[in-house]
Amino acid sequence: MNYRRLLYFLAVVEAGTITSAAATLHVAQPGLSRQLKTLEREMRMTLFEPRGNRLALTPAGRAFVPLARRLIAETRTMEDAVEVLRSGRVSQLVVAATPASIRGFLAGFIATTGPADPPLLTRQASHFHLDEELLDEADLIVSPAARAAGFEAVDLGGSPLKAYVAPGHAWARAGRTEVDLAELCGSRIFAHSRSSVSRAVLENALGQRRLVPARLTECDDGPTVEALAVAGHGIGVSTDLPRLGAHGLRITGDRSSTREGSDGDVLQVPLHVAWLPGHFAADLIESMALRLRDYLAGQPDAVIPPPRPMG
Repeated sequence: MNYRRLLYFLAVVEAGTITSAAATLHVAQPGLSRQLKTLEREMRMTLFEPRGNRLALTPAGRAFVPLARRLIAETRTMEDAVEVLRSGRVSQLVVAATPASIRGFLAGFIATTGPADPPLLTRQASHFHLDEELLDEADLIVSPAARAAGFEAVDLGGSPLKAYVAPGHAWARAGRTEVDLAELCGSRIFAHSRSSVSRAVLENALGQRRLVPARLTECDDGPTVEALAVAGHGIGVSTDLPRLGAHGLRITGDRSSTREGSDGDVLQVPLHVAWLPGHFAADLIESMALRLRDYLAGQPDAVIPPPRPMG
């Protein structure tokens, strides 16, 4: 099976039309169409069907997409592995993460690495599509979503949800560092949309305690959420680090189910690093993941460390 034809197939899947995919790939439309027809003959199945001015995947085509991504990832991994054998070192690693993770701590961690380490190149992706990045160009991911089966992983701890208020807010003037979820519900809340993991954590906690916010407005940009809080429009809820002078308070859930003073009652998004088993740089990736965990443990209030094993 031709590697380039797989790339062309996925480009059309993402673009939706031959015209858009050809422009992205910088190839002629007739040539791209011929390559897709050749792929279908090789596969002995129809991958696309016309739907208006776009191409829609057939059921067989939809089933083939993850396999094509996996084949491309494995081919790239093999090429990179050969280069490592030739040169004796990993030239670079691509890490996919959410914009909040990149801004919040990944960029800071990268600044602590040195010339002896491979450059870590970041790639932004949404919360629930990070696993797919491992089947594309990413060597590792930093994910706030639940750990998926089939990947190697290192737990980093949990990123606490913060309630951000203006510097002149009564909670800020009192120097408070925590606010109970029920108390939070008495104010207007600016939070991320339901497409984010942090919102899922918030909604789950609200549901468990049967609480309903007085008013909840969605905004998916972390800096804007904090800016609205600083401007006095309400309380911003985000896992982002503080900016613009916003005062952050950890949000506590039901203390009756946890030990007083522990982190177990703090609303938090679990974080982990994951990579494909058998990756040519698996040992190096695991080492970098452990270094990232140590880095986060030294950052005040950025991440709640994972629980220590008993015994």
